[in-house]
Amino acid sequence: MALVAVVLAAAACSGGNFDPPSLVESVRILATQADLPYAQPGETVTLRMLAVDGRADTSRPMQLYWLPAVCEDPPGDLYYACYAGFARAFAPGVDLGPQLSAGAALSFTMPADAITARAPRPGDGGDPFGIVYAFAIACAGHVEYVPVDPATQSPASNPFGCFDDARNALGADDFVFAFTRVYAFADRRNANPVIDHLTFGGTPVDPAAGITVPHCTASQQSDCPTTDLDTVVPDSSQEPNPADVDAAGHVAGEVIWVDYYATAGRVKTDAPLLFDAHTGRVSGSGDPFEAPLAAGDQTLWAVVHDDRGGASWVTVPMHVQ
Repeated sequence: MALVAVVLAAAACSGGNFDPPSLVESVRILATQADLPYAQPGETVTLRMLAVDGRADTSRPMQLYWLPAVCEDPPGDLYYACYAGFARAFAPGVDLGPQLSAGAALSFTMPADAITARAPRPGDGGDPFGIVYAFAIACAGHVEYVPVDPATQSPASNPFGCFDDARNALGADDFVFAFTRVYAFADRRNANPVIDHLTFGGTPVDPAAGITVPHCTASQQSDCPTTDLDTVVPDSSQEPNPADVDAAGHVAGEVIWVDYYATAGRVKTDAPLLFDAHTGRVSGSGDPFEAPLAAGDQTLWAVVHDDRGGASWVTVPMHVQ
């Protein structure tokens, strides 16, 4: 059962923007982490959001919110099947700030019936489970509920908007709506992967001192020199995945990968694989990083995911000389 820690809704997409996804120049939610990616009914789960404001103009500050209640076992396990309940909880055309949970963290109790409330579906296999969705918002303005018209819009259309003080709708540079999926099992567990350290050009990176790199003197980013950027995760972070069992009864390991983000420069590979389900640690997982075109102080993030909803990240300064 492959899980995605955070999936950005349509409002996070910017049509016509050909910048790589690793380049942070707008309001972004890069990841979320649950302290219990697999929780048992009745347990308290705490979510943390890695949100970044990469805009050049931050005169309208980024605000972080969560919808205050999680959505339990929606029909078809579809995140947008939760949207029907929003119409009962929120009125359109008003600032929802007072009704939302502000900040980068949210705690909730896994419902006692999270597993039993979900009807088994073909293809489930394995142990019974439940699903809850938590919804996060980053907005450089205020948030309003925007009803979805089923006659003209997809049921997955974003039901929230971000507006400035004059109630002008703001676009993807100022607004992200995202969800996090947390699973409930009676006895399965999953730990978040551990990041031991980063390497840059094969040298371990001090997370406090960060990375120092000369700026690129080429005329365009794609011609800039590269240095291998890698993330070291201990073998113990690859746990067995009981949902992936072959015909001989062999239990595969988790798939673990890393996403890099930076306020300048560019990585060559999206989501380099660190651990394969069957062969374990991947050799040569370094990702060529193109030096930024301009000098200055920047920031780089490495976000490590496993395919059962685990996530961890590290933030390091980047000094471009």
